Amino acid sequence: MKKLTALLIAVLLFLTTVIGMGIFLGRTVDQKTGDLLYYNADSRNRCLRVMKNIFAEDGVIPVFGSSELSSGGGSSFPSQLFQEGNSDFNMILIGRGGTQSLLHAINLGAMADQIPDKKAVLILSPQWFTEEGAQPAGYSSLFSEGMFVEFLKNTSIPLELRTAVSQRIQSLLVEDLPQLERVQQYDASILQQSLNPVGKLGQAVYVGFLEQKEMFSLIWAARNLTVSHEGEPVKAAEIDYDVLREAADREGEASCSGNDFYIKNDYYERLVEKPSDLDWYRGTWSDLSYAVSPEYEDLALFLEVCKATGITPLIVSVPVHGYWYDQRSFPKEGREAYYENIRELCEKYDAALADFSDKEYEPFFLRDIMHVGWKGWAYIDEAVYQFYKQP
Repeated sequence: MKKLTALLIAVLLFLTTVIGMGIFLGRTVDQKTGDLLYYNADSRNRCLRVMKNIFAEDGVIPVFGSSELSSGGGSSFPSQLFQEGNSDFNMILIGRGGTQSLLHAINLGAMADQIPDKKAVLILSPQWFTEEGAQPAGYSSLFSEGMFVEFLKNTSIPLELRTAVSQRIQSLLVEDLPQLERVQQYDASILQQSLNPVGKLGQAVYVGFLEQKEMFSLIWAARNLTVSHEGEPVKAAEIDYDVLREAADREGEASCSGNDFYIKNDYYERLVEKPSDLDWYRGTWSDLSYAVSPEYEDLALFLEVCKATGITPLIVSVPVHGYWYDQRSFPKEGREAYYENIRELCEKYDAALADFSDKEYEPFFLRDIMHVGWKGWAYIDEAVYQFYKQP
């Protein structure tokens, strides 16, 4: 009897500690919401509680993408343009290098009920659409189990679609067997309803642990984050995008003065250490194309999730760097086929499209050979805001 009493007391103390810690972490995260609008990091993007708080703010829209969201673009980069949230409109950037359509389909499905105005933006990178598509190497580091569980639990998404996404994810987690096994258990528990009660209880405890872990990681990562919201707030409707593009031209010229490719100087110097390197590059991409890729199927899954959850998407089609792709002899037909494939997918799913494929040769649209630059962000800022304003 004494042993049983001691065990019950121990369990009670443990549960009290866990619940108390959860309350403390939740309140701390809530207090930081205003500072986290432009804190685009895994620790924020995987914390469902803080993302719910962010989407409860006025005048916000989620913008999914990859490495271009983690790098500056001068005065036109969203965090600069909208002063880290001191604005009546904010683009909530979600994603980092390696994050592509499939992971964004999961994130969107997990958060769909909280997304305001049922609108979302996805910035595509042409480089996603290689013949190989997303690869298993390192994929588990990009994947959030917590978001995946929330995605699976979203019954507004048809079972068939959730199953298709789950199977595709499992095909990309083959190099992380422990995580793959957990994903298969989530699938069995939520989609197939085949996990026994003990297994479901253990799974619920683990998912709760993940939630607290994400909150703790966020608080720790952002412990020294200070964002000043002083000064006159930005009024998005008053932004003159022609003036913004003129400023972007000046910033681009100052940063790309050392080469004829309109590539940021320090980046170009890493690419071309001596003039003869340019000759070496010529022809090295002559057999490449973005016309055929598994990524198109992943993008279709993203658009299917949008359709199922009532989200209206804006797809941003970013161009390749025309001068550099010509230097490396990447065939124009392989580029044009990609742009046309994106147009056709958007038409099929009735998705809005900001098509910048005609800007392959516009100076400073990109800041290097693939990332959106000063002028590119000015164009995208305007396209996203116009999309946001539409009924």
